[in-house]
Amino acid sequence: METDTQIDVYKEVLTAIVQRFIKLMGHEIALRFARRVYGLRIQDDGTVTSYQGDGWIAIQGVIIEYMTLLGPEILPLTQRAVNPTMERHPQKIKLPSLLQ
Repeated sequence: METDTQIDVYKEVLTAIVQRFIKLMGHEIALRFARRVYGLRIQDDGTVTSYQGDGWIAIQGVIIEYMTLLGPEILPLTQRAVNPTMERHPQKIKLPSLLQ
């Protein structure tokens, strides 16, 4: 069972990823791909407000969606986007194997 702290951290990581790709690709396409992830709710500014299931699975889903468009080159960009949150909360979040 996840605590509220973990849920907030997952939202922070998801938001960082989506906002990074908004800067790279523009709002329309970045949001369209991220919103393909089942249960993910994203505001127009890229802020993730909710997701269903495990947070790391939602993160993996977003990464896979962006990879379908841009390829595996997005992995280092994604890692840099999540690093600040991971440094603040090193033991509070599980990341998908794509980012480990």
